[in-house]
Amino acid sequence: MTTKPSPQKHLFLTIAQLFLGLALISLSTHLALDGERYLAALNAGGLNEYHAFGLLVCLSFFSGIFLIAQHVLSQGGSNFGESFDSALLY
Repeated sequence: MTTKPSPQKHLFLTIAQLFLGLALISLSTHLALDGERYLAALNAGGLNEYHAFGLLVCLSFFSGIFLIAQHVLSQGGSNFGESFDSALLY
């Protein structure tokens, strides 16, 4: 027997996943644009010897993209317009 998750829980997870994806993308953008200050702090402490800053920016950007893509691909089976309309009703 399988049970379907409640729509409200599914909507909450969807919103959380999209919000987290956008937050990660905005974090990577902020770090990339304002990187001089962060790089100076990392270099002063000797923490950037393995290019940790670049890895952090790339990892957060790609994590955000993958979270949003995962949500979009999971919605492929259903009609996007219907899903959007039902989300607006909550």
